[in-house]
Amino acid sequence: MVIKRYFGKIIIFTLAFVLPPLIIGVLAIAISVSDLMHGNPEYFPTENINYPSYDRSKQTAVILVSNEGTETTDLLVPYEIFSASNKFNVYTVAPKRQISPLTSGGVDIIPDFSFAEFEQNIGSSPDLIVIPAVHNWQYSALINWIVEHNQEKTTILSICEGARLLAATGLLENRQATTHWLTLNSLQKKYPNTEWVKDVKYLESGNIITTPGVITGAMNGSLFTLEKLAGKSVAKDVAQKLNYPLIDSTEFKSPNLEFKDMLLLLIGAYKWHKENTGVFLNEGIGEINLTAVLDTYPRSFTARTISIAPERKIVHSQYGLDLVPRFSFASTPKLDRLLVLDNQSHLSLKNWATNKNNLELESLSSLSKYPDRFIFDNVLRDLAQQENKPLAKVVAKTLEYQVDSINLEGKDFPLWLLLKPLAIALVSLAVVVIGLDNIYTNIVVYFKHLPSHLALVKLMGGKES
Repeated sequence: MVIKRYFGKIIIFTLAFVLPPLIIGVLAIAISVSDLMHGNPEYFPTENINYPSYDRSKQTAVILVSNEGTETTDLLVPYEIFSASNKFNVYTVAPKRQISPLTSGGVDIIPDFSFAEFEQNIGSSPDLIVIPAVHNWQYSALINWIVEHNQEKTTILSICEGARLLAATGLLENRQATTHWLTLNSLQKKYPNTEWVKDVKYLESGNIITTPGVITGAMNGSLFTLEKLAGKSVAKDVAQKLNYPLIDSTEFKSPNLEFKDMLLLLIGAYKWHKENTGVFLNEGIGEINLTAVLDTYPRSFTARTISIAPERKIVHSQYGLDLVPRFSFASTPKLDRLLVLDNQSHLSLKNWATNKNNLELESLSSLSKYPDRFIFDNVLRDLAQQENKPLAKVVAKTLEYQVDSINLEGKDFPLWLLLKPLAIALVSLAVVVIGLDNIYTNIVVYFKHLPSHLALVKLMGGKES
């Protein structure tokens, strides 16, 4: 009996030590992920927005958009690359022409066309269909549109987990394909008739090109496809403008999960204060500059990016994408940082930031002493300096981007982060120990006085009051 009670206490104490920090951590991570997604945008009227022009001398590239959410980098990177080539009409097309969220960063877009409007205005299958990762990859409208426009002359490019949507069409049956390293195993099980390949920057199978995770897939896959459809010199010129090395080799070492990568979960679970990083949307903002900020800082679980402009109205990107900020100057919450993505002075923004938040503007070019490097390199350097080096490396893994050549400078593993779950565990254990001791004491006292209690009941006529 004593032994059973002893082991029972051990089990109770162990659960008391482990479960509370685990439950709190899981709930905090869920909240962090929710912050990353930013939720659905408020209504925005689209009735009076003009359609983009159409140049018959150019090829047509369509980037699919989900009205429920599209991965930021998967959309913005190919949009800038194919637009910068000046060889394509580049359109964003969705089931409906309505305000639609990007899945990280807190910026929304207005697609150029709905599916029906594309047929009315363009009327032919595109030369290129780009499939980014989307929130509702089993949506029949998206699946059917891809299948219907998979013509002989059409090239299909899937970015990252866009392979989920592409695989759902059945077009990857009996083909080779690749996708984000974290998704590869699940797609292998779901679609066994596709040969899923890892450790490549892109993979061509017939008219379909698939790519791995976020940056590596979007950059290398888009540049390879541009070279295929418009020539190597065109792709090389675009890569040089973006300070991105164009390498012929398709080899790529996919990341692997390591124990130290748990740091990202620890930060999501126990770094409860997230910095509000304002991102100013100005006319002509660069698409890749924008996504480097929107898709990096929120992934670290240390900051939420907040898109702002003087008013909540359409801001046109460098190549004409219709962006909508989540906040106007009047509605912006308190900010901890404020980033501008160009080198302009923005005097009205500076005055507003000083008066409301007492903040200085930080330009994207000032985040690093290496302005001639690819923009994601500089943002990851800034993350390492703001937080720590191990975190920047884990975030790069989720972006499927190799950082071996980047000189990251910053603090090492933040051991203080372990104090919160340890404190929660110890407090929980102490409460249970004290509680059990009190319960045990009360039981002992009760049974000790039980004979006299029963005698009193008998004396009162057998009625227990």
